[in-house]
Amino acid sequence: MNTPRWSLRAHITDHTHKVTTMELLFDLVYVFGFIQVTSWIAEEHTWRATAEGLVMLAILWWVWVAWAWLGNVMRADRGLPLAGFIVAMVATFGIALTIKGIWTAEAGGVAPVAFAVLYALVRVVHSAVYYYGAKDDDQLRRQVVLSAAAWIPAAALLVVGALVPPEERLWWWAGTVALEIIATWVLSVRGPGWKVHSGAHFAERFDLVVILALGESVLAVGITAADMDFSAELLAIGLLGVLVSISLWWPYFTTVGPTLEDALEEAKPDDKPDLARDAYSFLHLPLIIGIILVAAGIEQAVVALEEESPSGGSAVLISAGAAVFAATCAALMRIAGGTWTWLAASAVFFAAGAFWLPLLNATVAIILTVVVLAAVGGITPPARHREHKAVDSNN
Repeated sequence: MNTPRWSLRAHITDHTHKVTTMELLFDLVYVFGFIQVTSWIAEEHTWRATAEGLVMLAILWWVWVAWAWLGNVMRADRGLPLAGFIVAMVATFGIALTIKGIWTAEAGGVAPVAFAVLYALVRVVHSAVYYYGAKDDDQLRRQVVLSAAAWIPAAALLVVGALVPPEERLWWWAGTVALEIIATWVLSVRGPGWKVHSGAHFAERFDLVVILALGESVLAVGITAADMDFSAELLAIGLLGVLVSISLWWPYFTTVGPTLEDALEEAKPDDKPDLARDAYSFLHLPLIIGIILVAAGIEQAVVALEEESPSGGSAVLISAGAAVFAATCAALMRIAGGTWTWLAASAVFFAAGAFWLPLLNATVAIILTVVVLAAVGGITPPARHREHKAVDSNN
């Protein structure tokens, strides 16, 4: 029997669960968040700005992942989880709004303080909803309580970072990311364990966020180009930017994604959370980072075209982003039991390209990214030849 929409009870899912429209609506906030991060990296033209943007992206990512796991075990469009998703969506949009002013604000400024407070709010609401909804599952409740050992100190570091001078903020907030990653890993492996009720839902959620990141890469370039005088060079870079998005889509959605989903669906029930944690929660972060870096590089190339300045920096971002993306795809295929060697080889190629492509220009980097990733996506089979390799939390 379905739980009434406005009941406080959580509607627990089963293996047939699919993504709800509330989750799709929640994800739209991340399009704006990704654009903010990409624009910050592209406009500032510094390594520090790149690090700042990636720290913001990682913090946003852990918020998204937390709600993706919750939405897998209880419906996001029913009962108390619906209210939680609404609060989280509004707060996350507020977090994204602060990104542009967060690194230059003085100690105790509105932007960094709002960022820290909204982050804490999202995590508190998530834990409360998860704990309440899992009232019939003592194991899951213990894991929710244990996870507070990761996000509470992480939120504290955010607050401290908001209150220190801007030149020190990056180090405190980088500590937040490190703490989230390390503590979440340890507590997941050593704790009672999370639950994955529907492998299809879990795979679809992460497929959708990859699509959003790719869509953002097109939007970010288009928004920047729309403010410039039209020219043949601008048209060429814009069209190549769309082709880059397609070339990033190709290996993931024709090979990596289907292989991962098959591995998750075929895994034993006790193994699903381990595979979901390793392949999705952790390894999809560098996958998104790769996409964002490529998008920032193309956006920077558009800006360089307008300013008639060298585009070597954009070539570095494009090749570095492609290397991170390809290397992550290779790691995902290895975990899932698929063929990964061509993806790994392309990652090495792009990593080396970060040194010599800047000697040419961004257009060459874009063309090579399109050709190489499309070729690798075409020759890598979307099939598994062995069992998945995830860290077993039961050992």
